[in-house]
Amino acid sequence: MRKTVAIAVVLAVTLGAVGQDGKQELKRINVDFTVGWGNCYRPMCWTPLLVGISTPFKKPMDCVIRISAAQNDLNRLDISRREVLMPGRPKDIPLVTKLAYGVDKCEVSIYSRQTGFFWSKTYEIWQGPSERNPVEIVESKDALIAVSGKQGFGIMRMSQHSQEGHPQDGEYGKVLVKYRFQRVLPVDWTAYASLDLLVLYDADWLQLSDHQTRAILQWVHNGGRLMLVLGAQPLPAGHPLAKALPFRIDPPQEVVLPNATLRGWGLSTTGRAGKKVSCWTLTGAAQAPRWQASAAGDDIPLRAWGPVGFGRIAVLAFDPAALGNRPATHSARFWRDQMGEPIAPRTLDEKDNDSSDSGYWGQYRTGKAHQGANAVLEYLYAMDELRPIHIGWVVLVLAVLAVLIGPVDYLVLKKAGRLPLTWLTASLCIALFSVGAYYGVQYLRGGVLQARVVSVTDGVHGAPGAWSTRYVGVFSPRSAEYRLTGLNRGQWWSGMAPTEESLYHFREQLGSRNLYCQQHIDGGNVPISVPINIWSMQCMLSEAPAADMPFTASVRHDRARGEIVVDVENFNASAIRGGYVLLANRRSVPFGGVPPKAARQFRGKPQHWETWESYANRVRQNDQTAAVQAARWRNQTPYTALGTRRRTDAVFDYLKAGAAAVCVEFDNAPVPFDIEGRTCIFQHTALARLVVFPERN
Repeated sequence: MRKTVAIAVVLAVTLGAVGQDGKQELKRINVDFTVGWGNCYRPMCWTPLLVGISTPFKKPMDCVIRISAAQNDLNRLDISRREVLMPGRPKDIPLVTKLAYGVDKCEVSIYSRQTGFFWSKTYEIWQGPSERNPVEIVESKDALIAVSGKQGFGIMRMSQHSQEGHPQDGEYGKVLVKYRFQRVLPVDWTAYASLDLLVLYDADWLQLSDHQTRAILQWVHNGGRLMLVLGAQPLPAGHPLAKALPFRIDPPQEVVLPNATLRGWGLSTTGRAGKKVSCWTLTGAAQAPRWQASAAGDDIPLRAWGPVGFGRIAVLAFDPAALGNRPATHSARFWRDQMGEPIAPRTLDEKDNDSSDSGYWGQYRTGKAHQGANAVLEYLYAMDELRPIHIGWVVLVLAVLAVLIGPVDYLVLKKAGRLPLTWLTASLCIALFSVGAYYGVQYLRGGVLQARVVSVTDGVHGAPGAWSTRYVGVFSPRSAEYRLTGLNRGQWWSGMAPTEESLYHFREQLGSRNLYCQQHIDGGNVPISVPINIWSMQCMLSEAPAADMPFTASVRHDRARGEIVVDVENFNASAIRGGYVLLANRRSVPFGGVPPKAARQFRGKPQHWETWESYANRVRQNDQTAAVQAARWRNQTPYTALGTRRRTDAVFDYLKAGAAAVCVEFDNAPVPFDIEGRTCIFQHTALARLVVFPERN
């Protein structure tokens, strides 16, 4: 609280010190502010912001850009980033934040401690169900597709003739196709998190910056979906995007597309010879493990698609603009066909003009990932200090207070002949009981500083690196500001709060909790101050790439015995408490513990397995107490929550393709961060999943 007040005082003094000349400079500064992808954003999900600044100053200005907006009904995310503004050079500053559904405003400020310059403006975001809104909200049932590079063959018009093919509550979702110039593509992987598909259409591959390329690949490895449309611009073999593919892209050759292929895409044909196009050679695409390729009549692959980490990449080997001008309905069918595999599990269908695009205007339905996050929050909140005080204590205190300020006070003062002093004695009793109630609750529920942490680390055997998601709940026995230490700069932190399945624009946004973060140029959103009110818990979500998996495993089918053999090697300093191997068709094989820095082999026959999602639904719907839920919760519900949901979908895709997933839980794993200057009790549940490819004998 002191830090917040100090910042406000400094800004107020600075603004007063700007003077008349400074006010003239304030009028001349130009700040452009854009939200999301083509002014579209998914509520409570990472979304990009672009702040364009032009200043009239004659000298470079070292300043801090601050963005403050409600992230959800409970949390307000305040991010800051240090930048140097050069004179006469407009600068586009890419930022990433989370915005609540129906957030009404976003505050943008620029502050330079060196020059005393301060500029601030509040931008209107959403004004309820009206057409005056500068942004469009993307619902969980909608498909959001971003395009960069060319805009050929009617790709930008496909949204007019397409709809999301999985109806929710009898309603079909929209297909939103938004364009973004290549030079302003985001440089952080979180900025792509709200997309269902990114299409790079004949992009200038060499003009993609290292930060942009790294962000796209990180997003793909974490569950993103990317489509590369090859055209006139060659994709160099040494480019990181080309290295992510398990095949070579060799020089193009002329390919004849048969009429049957064109008709399958919904394109009309003339003549008998088909259509000639220049097609890049995808050498080895058909033989790449777990990849698929589609060829024309000459058996030359026209496109290929397959997994990369927990995501998926599709490559279209020719520019469809070579097919000539086509009606928008026909080109939309072509693009839906090409995007079918990479955008799965979403499906794209022809738009039914009789179907409704949305339900009640002003209502937002959260997706399954938010419902899974609610299940995780139930575990974080399941502690004695957060349980309500028993009603008996409240009744007892009120009864005693009523007796004291009623008959007892009256009888004592009457006997002493001091009845006019009842106003003083009653006030004194109320004051004493208020102090007593405070310290009584402090004794019963105050406790000590505690932090509950649930971490999930996922990896794919043979793929570089891994991914880590942490759910953190910090309980404070007093009102204070805390600072987390030992954090990696590449981590992305945000607040968490329980979310209802349906949100409405007219509800009140409390936004009573603030999370102050520093956003770095090389990626990361790290908290610098975490204020927590007395006897409450601040819940946060952290997402980041991890260097390595804490264990490795191999799976083998022993057909002679009908058993699954799993070898687990533990790299961690903490023991593996236990785990299980997941196979296709909802089968699993449990296994026991593994000591630290050791390896063990287990055998077992597959048995029925209840999926993570069905388990989470059952836990949320039962009427058991929080303590019982916490005991049964263990290592199930985090796999369905925000931060892990897309990776979980990818795990199921791998299982369908014949892979296995080895899931473990570590015992008393150390927490990878600390709270500065405080003694904190940590409780850490560390989970890890590794996708492996079984051997058969």
